[in-house]
Amino acid sequence: MIYRTALLSILILPNIGAVMGFIIGRKSEKIRDAFNIFITGATLLIVTLLFKKVMIEPIKLFIPDIMGIGLSLKLDAFRYIFVWVTIFVWFLCTMYSTQYLIRYKNRNRYYSFFMLTLGSTVGIFLSQNMLNLFTFFEIMSFTSYILIIHDQDQYALDAGSSYLGMAIGAGLVLLMGLFLLFDYAGTLDIEELPNAIKYIGNIKYLISALIITGFGAKASIFPLHVWLPKAHPAAPTPSSAILSGILIKTGIFGIIITVHMVMESDYILSASILVFGFINMFFGGMMALMQRNIKRILAYSSMSQAGYILVGIGLIGLLKEHKAIAIYATLYHIFNHAIFKVLLFMGAGIIYMILHELSINKICGFGKHKTRLKIVFFIGLLAIIGMPGFNGFVSKTLLHEALSEAAHMYHSIWFVIAEIIFTLSSAFTVAYLLKIFISVFVEENEKYTGQYKEYIKKRALFPMTILGIAVIYIGLYPNALMELIFNASKTFGVHEVSSLHVYSVDSIKTSIMTIVLGIVIYIGFVRKYLLKIVDGKKLYMNPSLTWINIERDIYWPVMRITFSVSSTIFHWIDRAAVNSVHCIGKGIRSLSGMQIKLNKKRENKIELKNVVDKRNMLDWKEIVDTRSLSNIMVKMYGNMSSLMYAVFIFAAVFAVILVVVVVFHMPKS
Repeated sequence: MIYRTALLSILILPNIGAVMGFIIGRKSEKIRDAFNIFITGATLLIVTLLFKKVMIEPIKLFIPDIMGIGLSLKLDAFRYIFVWVTIFVWFLCTMYSTQYLIRYKNRNRYYSFFMLTLGSTVGIFLSQNMLNLFTFFEIMSFTSYILIIHDQDQYALDAGSSYLGMAIGAGLVLLMGLFLLFDYAGTLDIEELPNAIKYIGNIKYLISALIITGFGAKASIFPLHVWLPKAHPAAPTPSSAILSGILIKTGIFGIIITVHMVMESDYILSASILVFGFINMFFGGMMALMQRNIKRILAYSSMSQAGYILVGIGLIGLLKEHKAIAIYATLYHIFNHAIFKVLLFMGAGIIYMILHELSINKICGFGKHKTRLKIVFFIGLLAIIGMPGFNGFVSKTLLHEALSEAAHMYHSIWFVIAEIIFTLSSAFTVAYLLKIFISVFVEENEKYTGQYKEYIKKRALFPMTILGIAVIYIGLYPNALMELIFNASKTFGVHEVSSLHVYSVDSIKTSIMTIVLGIVIYIGFVRKYLLKIVDGKKLYMNPSLTWINIERDIYWPVMRITFSVSSTIFHWIDRAAVNSVHCIGKGIRSLSGMQIKLNKKRENKIELKNVVDKRNMLDWKEIVDTRSLSNIMVKMYGNMSSLMYAVFIFAAVFAVILVVVVVFHMPKS
């Protein structure tokens, strides 16, 4: 009972913190800040204390009469990875926010939605029912939208509009997939679904495509990534950090659930995810090379790093009985990416907190004499590029070994191409991080010499220091997470522990060669091609601004054409519906007119004598006329718009179809 209570408290505490924090914040902001740190810290402590229990057996909780079907929660080793790193990062970002938001307005609103987003995100990872998962997923989309538009300037509102549009569209597609899934399987319980869909045929691929599309938008799968490079620069840095480090993982989590738990590692789905993973890796890395805004670079970097995770998800299905290495790699990179990417975003946030600018053309040389900031940012850089001794090296090495295992198993030219893309994408990572680091922390700029040190407070550097220590510790002791990851792999049917040899001569040599290639790309492409001299100043150019923009040049024109065509079609349907009602009304008027004539003949034969006078007779005729069906239809026509008619006709037709379907599906006696 105590463990179930603890599980429920993980979900409830952030929501209580959102409400109570808002109330407290109206009286005292300092107390509110301390209260939010306490709530996230207490939640982190509870999750940490549940570790030993989860390693022995999952914790389950079912609460009936919530969301219609009940709230089904589960915390096993697989979900524990997501839940723990989420709350850990949120705790540090809450602490960081108390320094970052000093100059911002609407802080009380920010903290409230920041905590609500934490509660809904944890709900996603704990959900054991797809409907519960969907509900929390949609709540998270709306609460995080408020974080993105926090500045309320035009850029933030445009970015929020893009984010919300993709979130709502993806949510509707996901919901459509869940409707079909329930229709064919008869359940949405994740544990029951694998057996329920075994014999439904190829319709499972349509269902999977819809669900993966819904989750894929949040996971920034190409070409559903368009919100990402806009939302990250618009949102306050703590929000950008969780968008990149955590909220992307909600989409990743949904894809893992769909492909490997519901569809039992289907080969076609796994291969498709693998392809999209490589597209994400390469495209995200290439676009990051072109950018000049640090947060936009890190946004495309998140897209690229999500590609690594998607590759791991795909390899799990392709490697079949040898999938253990792919599982270890995927789960390890999910954890590691959250750590080093949040660290990098926090470094960018300190720069913005001081200068209110993140273009490397304008802040060049700012960090040369900011030793502490330079060190922690450099640690994040070494982690993401996969330098031996840092956590990114561990997960990237495991991913590379899984890819090599697949190439050895299938002997296909496609895996040779995949190896090239993997290496190039990793080299791109080195190049675009060097572009940031050398511009900001190495170049000399007298404008920033010896200035602004007093703005870098300990409460902003402390969370970065904690993340930096975690990066180095995991890099030096990769087995620190292996107990958790080995237990999590049981969810995927792997019960034998495989030994890991991360630090081998070959793996270190491969990593160093990739880093050298990245340095070559930085010197030969970034410095030679992207860096130009304009009016005596060295400025980076962004040639991608002239390229095809997916949202502007594809999505919007398609939407306009679709809207125009659909408007024409529905206008025709609407006119047809109105004309139909006119015809029906005329027919009813003619029938009621005949009835009134008959009534008049009868009235002439009746002697009224002293019962009613002439006036009463006229009133009676008026009542009869008013209550005739033809006049009722005329009055309805005057009070209803053509759009309402269309909806009415559609509802009537839909009801008839539904009745027919139900009748045909009734069991025969």
